[in-house]
Amino acid sequence: MKLTIFVAMNSKDLSKKEYINRIIRVMEYIDQHLDQTIDLSKMADIASFSPFHFHRIFTLMTGETPNTYVSRIRMEKVGRLLQSETKLSIASIALDCGFENISSFSRSFKKHFNVSAKEFRQEAKGIFSKEGIRYSKNGNAVSKIGKNIQQIDAQFCSVELKQLILMDTKIEIKQMPALKLICYRRTGAFNQIGRAYEELFKWAAPRGLLNANTKAVSIYHDDPSITEVEKMRNDACLAVDRDVDVEGEIRKSQTEEGKYAVGYFEIGIEDFEKAWNTMYAWLSESGYQPREASPYEIYHNDNNQHPEKKFILEICIPVKPL
Repeated sequence: MKLTIFVAMNSKDLSKKEYINRIIRVMEYIDQHLDQTIDLSKMADIASFSPFHFHRIFTLMTGETPNTYVSRIRMEKVGRLLQSETKLSIASIALDCGFENISSFSRSFKKHFNVSAKEFRQEAKGIFSKEGIRYSKNGNAVSKIGKNIQQIDAQFCSVELKQLILMDTKIEIKQMPALKLICYRRTGAFNQIGRAYEELFKWAAPRGLLNANTKAVSIYHDDPSITEVEKMRNDACLAVDRDVDVEGEIRKSQTEEGKYAVGYFEIGIEDFEKAWNTMYAWLSESGYQPREASPYEIYHNDNNQHPEKKFILEICIPVKPL
């Protein structure tokens, strides 16, 4: 669901795009400070609104109150760390993510995921389907809210890891540099990110930012096994080699420098699910585990110019040793 605003406030000096840009700035601050107390006044200050107006604007634009949003993002980070940081205790993860005590954390976690943190951790990160299904280390499908998938959709009951179709491709661990980017964010299913690129290209073309050497980069900020599809945050980006003045919904960003599992693919639009499944299957046997940073795709061609309309791309998953 694209961020929208349905409020008739005094916006003579601020366009709708400027409102959205301010709210995204707050979201980025929240991502970077989940280990701290994040109060309404601080968020409002970052957005340059009064607390009263900020609360109304944020809620109308995102469908969640600021406090509800912070709580959800914090809980989803805990979920990711429980799966990837297996050497850390549940208590230390909870405290590192801003929870003040383990008892309140335990109640909140079970309310959010319908299982205890210990039960949640027992399921491996596994392989994902386009429906956001997580497969356990035994090949059993588990939903993002911890229920056996049999309770949700019987057609997936017999699915096993070995039955998933994987791809034969080159995957390696590489040190990747930070990429300087301009971005347009879209919230919702990641297979709808093409709409975000339409907006980004419309802005970039008249500014001379599109040429034969332009690289598009899709960044995915949420785990489909943990975050509801309609709330997933996806950035459509262009890599740039110079500083670019941005405005409205277009903003500056960059990827994180570090080690990544990098897979090379030449695929049609229908093969993205297989490609990502292949990456996570390889990762499960590589001696590496996901690192707490956003994975991304780098596109090396315009698929419309390919004779078979295929995408030539790299899938990059941030990793660290087990």
